[in-house]
Amino acid sequence: MSPIQSFVIEVATALGLVQFPMSTPQEKIQAEIRALKLLANIIEESCEWYVRLNDKKQVVIHTFDDDPGLMIDPCETVERYYKDDNEHLVTYMFLGSTTTSPCVVVANDAPTCAIIDTVISLVLLADCGWPAKYTPLTLAMMRKNLRDCIRSSPLGSTITQEDYDRLEYINVLLENGTYGGALQAIGEHSRKCYTCKGWTEVEVQEHIEPYLMRIPDDDIESYLQSPVNPSDVRFICQSGLE
Repeated sequence: MSPIQSFVIEVATALGLVQFPMSTPQEKIQAEIRALKLLANIIEESCEWYVRLNDKKQVVIHTFDDDPGLMIDPCETVERYYKDDNEHLVTYMFLGSTTTSPCVVVANDAPTCAIIDTVISLVLLADCGWPAKYTPLTLAMMRKNLRDCIRSSPLGSTITQEDYDRLEYINVLLENGTYGGALQAIGEHSRKCYTCKGWTEVEVQEHIEPYLMRIPDDDIESYLQSPVNPSDVRFICQSGLE
């Protein structure tokens, strides 16, 4: 046994072997074992996730969706928390050829229960369609209406975290029925895409169309009679009222 191994407890779980520091209370270890078993059962019944083994023979879970797709490493999340006191889930998001690690931390009450409970919550959010109220902003692009908008972006264009945050804000306004505020935010987003990203008017109109389709025509027409920025008309009018 190596010096490193002598300071850890290796435990078999439903998703693979997990190493805990020797100082980890037994009740914490048992809580994680139970939570990993529950997670394995949920994944088996889920239509949104599939599994594979990593190099350590531990299970990692992937969404069936791609562009973007999400991968979570449950066992590594547990090990990193107990070994390094790192509260971030081990996650990777795939958008085309780009891979990022979205910042998602364990729930506030996790230290009193299993760390893996936060992973279970994310898995269930996917099963529920990533509702805006509960989905972390760093995972906002996983939501279907955001994915649709990303798909309508010009090929090869770059969507930044600022864009994701703005689109998520637009979604929140739409879900709350705040159509005037949503149109103002759509106008701002359209101007940034046109001036900063160099998109054409047609490309911008196609990009914002999924959002305008969720706004009643009367509200669009009312906004365009007195837009916050006169240039909003060149994008919103043609997309929403044709």
